[in-house]
Amino acid sequence: MRKHPKLKRIIICIAAILGILLILATVIYINIKRFTVKKIQSETGQEVYFLGTFHKDHFDSLANYSVEEMLNAIENIDPDVVFIEAREESYEQYGVVDGPVDMCIAYCYCRDNDIPVEMVDYWKVDNDNYKQNTTTDDRDDNIHQRIMERLGLYENKKVLVICGFGHLNPQVKRLSDDGFKKEKINNVSRLFKGNGKEFVYPSMICDVWEKRALFYASTYPESIQADETINEEVKSQWPVDKNHVFYDSQMEYCDLFRSNQLYKK
Repeated sequence: MRKHPKLKRIIICIAAILGILLILATVIYINIKRFTVKKIQSETGQEVYFLGTFHKDHFDSLANYSVEEMLNAIENIDPDVVFIEAREESYEQYGVVDGPVDMCIAYCYCRDNDIPVEMVDYWKVDNDNYKQNTTTDDRDDNIHQRIMERLGLYENKKVLVICGFGHLNPQVKRLSDDGFKKEKINNVSRLFKGNGKEFVYPSMICDVWEKRALFYASTYPESIQADETINEEVKSQWPVDKNHVFYDSQMEYCDLFRSNQLYKK
């Protein structure tokens, strides 16, 4: 009988801990967007903002971070130039913005609003380092190098770097190691607030997105299949979309774009 009071205290403690964790999780969820914006400044005073994004999860209302809020943040930060997570070489060779869906939307928004865009992503398909949909130190090192090169082109400009949330802290740390200082942003939540206008997607988005869908459905896989230096295991991850399954799935986004819907049903 003596064990019962002790067991009761343990149960109460566990319940209290779980309650605290639930409260913390709720607070983080409600304020998740606050953790996606960082500001740093170079020794010469160059302002660099980072905006972490959720890629396709922006279209899930449970993520609590909509495409509209992402575009509001770009507008409110009011950058002179935007860097996005897409590869410059793909754009130069194929005319395609090969980044995730949120990067294509950001690119189109910038084009609509005459904001210069630089593409700073890095990854390649080879036999040694390639693994689809991954973030590695090597990739972040190369992204950092590209960011640094382009920052030199905009020394007196306010720069906004838009990248997947997984790249946010690694990139901020690399710039901090290079002498950039973290700056506090007052009232971060206001950055995601709109100006009362009705939400519409950028005008070019369906055209840009279809080019990307075709690129990943056929153009890029065909180039990989034809590359004799790439082994069969890697090639198997890049099948040509002969039955248009991938292409059709990607084009479903255009249904949202045309109807200005924020979330998938």
